[in-house]
Amino acid sequence: MDEKPRLEVLTTPSSYDGVRLQVENVIVQNRDLFNFKMTEIPHMEIAVESLRKGNADLLAMSINQWKKLNHDGLQISAFLARREPTWVLVADDKPEYLPYGGAVVCEKELIKRQLLRMRSDLKVFTLAEFASSQSMDIDVSLLQTDEELELLESLRDSGELDGYVISRGMFSQIKTRVRRHTLGMQREKPSQEFERSMFIPPPLEGFTVLVSRRGFPSAVISNINDTAAEVCYEIENSIYESLGDELKQISGIFVEQKKLSTILKQYVKLIDDSYALKIGENYLIPSGKKTRDSRTKWNPSRNLIQGPRICIYCEILSKNSDVSLEMVRIEPIADNRYERGKNVLIKDTKFIIDLMQQEHDELTRVVIGMPDDYALAKPGLMKL
Repeated sequence: MDEKPRLEVLTTPSSYDGVRLQVENVIVQNRDLFNFKMTEIPHMEIAVESLRKGNADLLAMSINQWKKLNHDGLQISAFLARREPTWVLVADDKPEYLPYGGAVVCEKELIKRQLLRMRSDLKVFTLAEFASSQSMDIDVSLLQTDEELELLESLRDSGELDGYVISRGMFSQIKTRVRRHTLGMQREKPSQEFERSMFIPPPLEGFTVLVSRRGFPSAVISNINDTAAEVCYEIENSIYESLGDELKQISGIFVEQKKLSTILKQYVKLIDDSYALKIGENYLIPSGKKTRDSRTKWNPSRNLIQGPRICIYCEILSKNSDVSLEMVRIEPIADNRYERGKNVLIKDTKFIIDLMQQEHDELTRVVIGMPDDYALAKPGLMKL
């Protein structure tokens, strides 16, 4: 019997991002393949230095922590399966049923704009803004994460707040029993895309990586590596880095890999619910035969490229949340065909954003049948 490879994995105390818990689960699930030793280091800087000195094989961290590091002598050896990237609203009711003019705390500018697009009557603050508006004698910047969560929950419990938005990692650290409502993509019930607001999450959420010294044989842990998460990160990060600094904080980006059968079932569900769709790749064609309940039977197109798809979702919202740009691409993963789709999305997004910000000069030509103010000069459609 071959001896199991011995791997020492460094972790840091919970950063309220879900990394620590996910790594613990991965170690438990793969104990039959590896002889793991997990060691907790109090600070990320010390953990990185320990890894560089050769005191361990791997160091677990979020992708956002990796992007802030000095990468000299280091490499990503494995991506873990992506955690759910959406954020949650902690409140007694769903966002649709919050009281009129309700007060909500949210630190993410993107999600603040998404909430106001859904409910323009809501009052959405950062915690510092809310503390200032209530003349609270507290310096929010000095609070630790657990203290911030405790304060938010006490404000909600007392009725001063109707809800607050936090990441799933932070929610998992709340000690009391509270209700959460996912600000999600409505992927489980596709017809709700037309009935409920979609919350495309902030970019690069939910990625966990195992970092090693350069030269580490990554093939040893190939069973742990999630190639779908790796591909989705590369695409998502490429789109994110292509955006200007003024767009990064107000852009939602999400990339996922889907089975073709899942996409086909989704389209059939939408068609059965009487939603008229233009299907970009002619995925489905109607059949002359009927199903048992007399509905149209849909068959896959003969020209359909087989294999899974890369689905890219991107949206950018204006400052007052009344204008938003949403782009969706569904591309075959075979032969890296998604690269073309990604590049087209980046190019089109930049072009349309510039177009929507352009001011319109006064028209000299009279358009019969249009109101008088139609020809007047107008500001750009979208203000960032």
